[in-house]
Amino acid sequence: MPSPLYLCLHLRDFAAQALGRFFPELRSQPVAVLAGGPPLATVFCVNQRARSLGVKLAMSRVQAESFGATIVQRELQKEESAFAELVSCAQKYSPRMEVIASPQPESSEATLVLDVSGSERLLGKPERIAAELHHSVCALGYEANVVSAQNVPTAVLASRGLSGAVSVAPGHEAEALASLPLSVLGLDEVMAETFSAWGLRTLGELATLPTKELIARVGERGFELQALAQGCGKHLLAPEEEPADAPLCENVELEHPVELLEPLLFLLNGMLEKVVQRAAQRALAIASVETCLVLAGVVPEEAVISHRQSSNAIHKEHRRTVRPTLPERDRHTLLKLIQLDLELHPPKAAVIALRIMAQLARPQRAQYGLFSTQAPESGRLEVLLAHLRKLVGEDRVGTAELLDSLSPEAFRMASFSSELPANRDHCSAQSPVRMTALRMVRPPRAVHIELRNRAPAVLHYEGQRLRVRTGSGPWRTNGAWWTQPAWSREEWEVELDEQPRRCLRLAFDPGAECWYVIGIYD
Repeated sequence: MPSPLYLCLHLRDFAAQALGRFFPELRSQPVAVLAGGPPLATVFCVNQRARSLGVKLAMSRVQAESFGATIVQRELQKEESAFAELVSCAQKYSPRMEVIASPQPESSEATLVLDVSGSERLLGKPERIAAELHHSVCALGYEANVVSAQNVPTAVLASRGLSGAVSVAPGHEAEALASLPLSVLGLDEVMAETFSAWGLRTLGELATLPTKELIARVGERGFELQALAQGCGKHLLAPEEEPADAPLCENVELEHPVELLEPLLFLLNGMLEKVVQRAAQRALAIASVETCLVLAGVVPEEAVISHRQSSNAIHKEHRRTVRPTLPERDRHTLLKLIQLDLELHPPKAAVIALRIMAQLARPQRAQYGLFSTQAPESGRLEVLLAHLRKLVGEDRVGTAELLDSLSPEAFRMASFSSELPANRDHCSAQSPVRMTALRMVRPPRAVHIELRNRAPAVLHYEGQRLRVRTGSGPWRTNGAWWTQPAWSREEWEVELDEQPRRCLRLAFDPGAECWYVIGIYD
C-alpha cells in the first residue's frame, strides 16, 4: 500500500486576490476590501502591499484611505467564481479534494487539500507535484502557497506560514513547523492571550513544553495544539466528490449588452471548450447543452412588484437546448448546432449574460465490419439536420410516427432517436408464422371500378381489365366532422382473378366519388 501524500493549496487574502483576477490593475496597488454597508463598512481583507503600509483589519474606510490604500467593495459572487476556477485547476491533479476554507461572509481565505497518494509514478516526486500545482495557480494570476506532506495538519499549517512550493520530508514535520508563528493554528482570543503571557511565539516553543503540565493548565485543547505543532496531528480527509455525471456549468457576464450573434458565438466557443475539456477528464461526452441568454429587459410589472424588496434586477431569460442524437465530443459540432438553433430562434432583446449547462453521458462506441457500408459521422449528420430544420421548419424534419387514429395515414414528425423500442418483437427463424405485409401506394392511384350489387366486380388497373375473384368490405370510417375539411371513406380488400394472384386494398371517397388503390398485400 503506498504511503499517504497530501497537497495543501492556500491563498491568503483571497478576497483581494479574487478582485485582482477580474481587475488586473489592482494587482500592483495596495488594496483594502470593505465589507458591510455604509456607515458601518470596515476593512475585511488587505493585500500584502496595503499591509506593509499599515492598513489593518476592522479599520474604517476613512482610516484605510489615510494610508493611501485603494478602497474596493467586497463582491462575494466574484470570489465564488474565482474559487470555482481554483477548484477546477486543482482537480487536474486529483479528484479527491477537501475544502478547508472557502469564500464565506466571515472568511477571506481559500484552502484546499488534495489526496495524491499513489500518484508519484504518474505525476512525479512530491516536490515536483507541489511545484507544478504552484505554477498552474500562479499562471492564473494568484499568489499561493503549496505544501506536500504525509499528513493533512502539517500540510495545512505549513501552507499558512511558508511561501511558494515546499515539500516536507517524512519524519521532518516538527522541524519544518518549528519556526512558524502560533497564528497559523487559528487560536481563539483566550488561548492566544495565554500563550502570549507564557512568552510563546512559535510552534517549536509550543512543541517543547511538558505535555502533562500543558494539559493541566489549558486542558485537552492544549494537547491537541501541541500535537499539531509537533507535526503528528491527525485528520480524516473527507473529500467532496461530485458525481461523475453531474452537469457542467459555465457563466459569463457582459460589460455591455450585445445584440449580434457573432460576438455571442465567440464567447460560447470559449465556454464550450472549457466544458468539453472537463467532460474529457471524466471520459464522458456531451449529451445535451442548455444555453441561457439573460436579456436586457425586466419582467412584467406584477413580477417586479412582488420582488420590490430585492436589490437585484430581474431579467428575462432566453433558453434553448440542443440534444445531439449521440453524445458528442466535438466542440465545433456543438457550437454549430447552437448557432443554427439560435438563428432559428433568435433572442428578442440584447444579451447581458451567458450561461450554459451541459449534461454528460457515456460516449457511444461502435465496431464496424470490414465490408459494412460506412455511415456518416453522427456529428455531421446532426449539423445537416439542423440546416434542414432552419430551411424548411422544425415540424418537417424527423422520422414519421404513426398516430393512434382512424384517419387515413395520420402521422406526426418526431425527432430522431438512436434507441430501439423496449418491447420490439423479433420473429424467430424457426417460427412457422408467416407475416403478411401491406405495401402502401403513395400517392394513391385513381382507378375505374365496375360495381355489381354495390360491390367491386371489375377493376381497370394498369391498362388491364381485371375481374375481382373475391372481396370483403366495406369498412366505413369518417372523422373531423367538427372541422373543415371533414373526411370519410369506404375501404375494400379484393383478390384479383389472375396469375399470379394479387390482393389489393381499395378506398372510395364519397365526396369526390372516386376509387383509389391505396395498398398492395405482399
